[in-house]
Amino acid sequence: MRITWNELTVSMDGVDLEQLLSEWRWLVQDSVQPVLISSLGDLFLRHEDGRILWLDTGTAELCEVASDAAEFKELMVQPENANSWFIPQLVGDILSQGKQLAPGECFSYQVLPALGGKMEPDNFEATDLQVHFSIAGQIHRQLHDLPPGTPIGDISFE
Repeated sequence: MRITWNELTVSMDGVDLEQLLSEWRWLVQDSVQPVLISSLGDLFLRHEDGRILWLDTGTAELCEVASDAAEFKELMVQPENANSWFIPQLVGDILSQGKQLAPGECFSYQVLPALGGKMEPDNFEATDLQVHFSIAGQIHRQLHDLPPGTPIGDISFE
């Protein structure tokens, strides 16, 4: 299956971008704005100084990937970066299972990697963007101060 940027990204049309980040403000500053959402539910953000940051919603890692939008556009098409940031093989495998995205959806983890979930097609399902970002942000907020290996008993959602 040939994977294009249409399969690797989702449209932000009609998405309340502030609401999308509301459960991630513990990690993400107010001075960033979403610029791109991957079909696997990760978010690329532009800082007010122009830097592009990658929010990996599976691991709750936020890292700088480019100094500005022009550099990001160059870097994202390089195979090494595309494979790391967008994981086209996994997206293709998910699509091959017959799973599809409707507008306003991404492929979201059924079980986050932080809770033992795997990066495999069976661990993903089409999910509303707001639901994906809200649940992942709440879970990671509850987990972020725990030492590695801490048994997880209860996770609550608002």
